[in-house]
Amino acid sequence: MNCIEIEHITFGYDKTPLFQDLSAVIADGEFCALMGPNGSGKTTLLKCICGLLPFTSGDIRVNGKSIREYETVELAKLISYVPQRQDNVFDISVYDLVMMGLYPYQKKWQLPSVEDDSVVCEMLERCNLTHLRGRLLRELSGGELQRSLIARAMAQQTPIMLLDEPLSNLDVSHRYEIMDILANLNRQGVMVIIIMHDFPMALEYATHALLVKHGSVVQHDVKTRVLTPENIRSCFDLSGDFRIEANGFISKK
Repeated sequence: MNCIEIEHITFGYDKTPLFQDLSAVIADGEFCALMGPNGSGKTTLLKCICGLLPFTSGDIRVNGKSIREYETVELAKLISYVPQRQDNVFDISVYDLVMMGLYPYQKKWQLPSVEDDSVVCEMLERCNLTHLRGRLLRELSGGELQRSLIARAMAQQTPIMLLDEPLSNLDVSHRYEIMDILANLNRQGVMVIIIMHDFPMALEYATHALLVKHGSVVQHDVKTRVLTPENIRSCFDLSGDFRIEANGFISKK
């Protein structure tokens, strides 16, 4: 059973609190859409959950154990993370990038095995990247790089996957392709927490939604209880000039 317990955490930049006393429990089996205005702390929260940022106070427990007590490799076998963007220090191939997802399972200086190659090839195929396996990262479009980062996270084979706006650089067909892949992973038991801004797509794919504003949780529940026209209007400070449909579609009157 996978569970993330966020208990009264506080975090800030340059002594300015981004969120204070934030709490939430994300339960086993959730496909959770993390949503809220820009600057509300969504990316920071994901980074705290996967151990990339040290929160000031409170605690985050994964499967009943504080993330502070996990070894780095141990945590990497539990949680994979797809950043919103990545600065590539080394210009490697798509194949080598996806192979990096298997590093937590490989010994130091160990060459990839036949089984490792099989996993990488499977993830390349599932993300429609097989034809780009030898392409260097600098030669990729934004969408191709984003799909490559998702394939790397999938190769990591973790029971929890965190994604920071993975759809931002994708065209319509690839957006649905990636969401279908994530939904299938979720049906196989992977907890998915995804930052997104597309309300109709969140209502179509997610099981739950976590809505945040100014570093505080507005509501966390099944998606239909959270992503209501009233909550969306209040959280995003939308005036009466906007029409919000029950399916989350927003238009200017």
